[in-house]
Amino acid sequence: MFKTSFTIFFVFLLTGILEPHFSIAQTPRIDSLLIVLKTAKEDTSKANTLHELTRAYLFELNDHQKVGEYGSQQLALSLKLKFKKGIAYGYLNRAIYYRSSGDLDTALFYDMKCLPLMQEIGDLKGESSCNSNIGLTYSYKGDFTTALEYMFKGVKMKETIHDKKGMASGYNNIGNIYITLGDYKKALNYHLKSLKIREDMDNKLGVGMSYNNIGNIFSSQDNIERALDYYRKALQINEELKDSTGIGNACNNIGNMFTAKKQYRDARVYYFKALEANKTVGDKRGIATCYNNIGNVYLDEKKAEESLTYQLKSYNLYKKIDDKKGIVEAAGGTGRAYALKNDLTNALYYNTLALKIAQEIDFKEGVRDAYRDFAAFYKKQNQFEKALQYTKLFNAAKDSILNKDNYKQISELNTRYETDKKEREILLLTKDQELKTKMIRQQQFVRWGLIGGLILLFVSIYSIFRRYRFKQTANLLLEKQNKEIQEKNRLITDSIDYARSIQEAVFPTAKEIQSIFPSSFLLYKPKAVVSGDFYWTGKVNDELICATADCTGHGVPGAFMSLLGYNMLENAIKKNKSIKPAAILEELNRELIQSLYSEEEKGIIKHGLDISLLSINTVTHQLQYAGAHNSLFIIRNHQLIELKADKKGIGFIDQYGNTSERFENQTFELKKGDIIYLFTDGYPDQIGGPNRKKFYYRPFKELLISIHNLSLEDQYKKLDDVHKIWLGEKMDQTDDILVMGIKY
Repeated sequence: MFKTSFTIFFVFLLTGILEPHFSIAQTPRIDSLLIVLKTAKEDTSKANTLHELTRAYLFELNDHQKVGEYGSQQLALSLKLKFKKGIAYGYLNRAIYYRSSGDLDTALFYDMKCLPLMQEIGDLKGESSCNSNIGLTYSYKGDFTTALEYMFKGVKMKETIHDKKGMASGYNNIGNIYITLGDYKKALNYHLKSLKIREDMDNKLGVGMSYNNIGNIFSSQDNIERALDYYRKALQINEELKDSTGIGNACNNIGNMFTAKKQYRDARVYYFKALEANKTVGDKRGIATCYNNIGNVYLDEKKAEESLTYQLKSYNLYKKIDDKKGIVEAAGGTGRAYALKNDLTNALYYNTLALKIAQEIDFKEGVRDAYRDFAAFYKKQNQFEKALQYTKLFNAAKDSILNKDNYKQISELNTRYETDKKEREILLLTKDQELKTKMIRQQQFVRWGLIGGLILLFVSIYSIFRRYRFKQTANLLLEKQNKEIQEKNRLITDSIDYARSIQEAVFPTAKEIQSIFPSSFLLYKPKAVVSGDFYWTGKVNDELICATADCTGHGVPGAFMSLLGYNMLENAIKKNKSIKPAAILEELNRELIQSLYSEEEKGIIKHGLDISLLSINTVTHQLQYAGAHNSLFIIRNHQLIELKADKKGIGFIDQYGNTSERFENQTFELKKGDIIYLFTDGYPDQIGGPNRKKFYYRPFKELLISIHNLSLEDQYKKLDDVHKIWLGEKMDQTDDILVMGIKY
């Protein structure tokens, strides 16, 4: 009368087991793939990225809307490029999406397009998944013979390529079909094979699934306590993993057992818990199952109206997703509810419909229940001859399902599994003991070897002693040299640490920056202990001044240059009373060349720096800017405005002795809410990502546009997080990083 939840587990067949469904907005892998997708060219690499993104949304978040969105893009691009492998997996992904949406005909259409293409490109793993998924679709449509044919093809290929995860899923789904067909011996055999693989792989989610399905077999044999034991094991695992799908199935099945024990209040508690879990993940088949079982509980309590409400909900939802087995269950329940209301016309209609479909799909339990309902119907009509006829048919169907031999074989299979499991544990203990014995023997061998070695050592000691005095003198000398090297290393390390302290003391503190630019942030990440990048802020009369610069080199040489550049910039600003950025850069250029180059060296490029320098007049709201290689970005109303720098550096001399003498002074009228970004080349030049290439300026601009409406603190965190993700675990930082943001 009640319906078990094994059909829901068919969704796990796709390429293994779905991960637990956690309620998170995104995952690091998806974030990384989305960043790569932004700059990807229209080629096969982009198609592969879209495929990976589709699978990530499916297996990490179970977000079928995104699966549909990115799967559609991947297939369209693959078709455009005539990329056969991309097209094959595009068809596979579209079939998954439509099957999860309940559109089985469209799912089968894409499955059938996928299969010959997988065969053509020789992708055995893809072909096996395609066969299994076709079987899955046919099982939902109620064609179990065809479903088994394709599923056996799929699992045989999984065995050939030793895909254990796929084998476990295939055995699981074959076992579920045999449950539907009433062949419980075969069903238990396949579920135990699946369980053993999952236990060996420590796949807890899969083990929970197998417990649920084995519980279904014992439930079909009316072995309620044995079934409850397996269902409770499944619920415990799924609650530990926070897997909503598994929780829904286990709760639904536990509710069935309480229904069988006539503990209806407890049954409803578990059914409604299952309904909530299935609604969380949008599992239409699971929701329909819960409606059916809640309706059956109300039937047992003789509450006709409440039962009919839930039975019709179940029937309509099963029709919508074209689940033949579910239609049989819901039609039977609806017929019983109408019979309880004495609406015999509708009762006969739904009972007849349930029997017809159950016979068409060879659903033995459905046929049995339909015979029982017809017997009750004709008894109520006082048509005792027909009632007796259907009672005999019911008893025959029941006996074929619950025959003693079948029950005994199932019990023997389960006992054999438990025995095998204990034997495996004993074997592991035996192997552990053997390993300990082997280790003891090895230790004894090592002990005797040491004794022999000591004897040889004493025999050789006289000759060694003669050399000892000579080596002692050499060792003393070597020790002295090592101490000198260690002392020099300590001095170097102390010097570098002291250089960092000097930099920190010279550069503006966070408090000083905030006093001039209250709405600002600074992302400053030296490649080594000290940095070749520096920043400068100050105020002269009504002008607020800010600069970010990148000196030649990084580490210690870069640090010396940054301190020198900082002081020279400060001197240049003091010399220029008008505070024009271009004039300041020209003065800085002259000072740097005079300080660092002799007359003989002026034909050699050695030292220099790239810089962005701006001033903001607090009265006129006018921004002035000049730059050497480093541009300036301003974002207003989601539009990025770039003030481009001169393509020449400060302090650089070409092979003819020429230097940069003039710089362009640019002006810009600021408005309230404008965001200004100064930076060096470290961030866009960072190497990383899946292809180990530079981040580049275009993605850097897009990143700034995407975050400019966030708080300045959140902008800082987002820039830092994206840099860390791009860098990854294996790549090193390639340059000093400096990004400064100012909100006007």
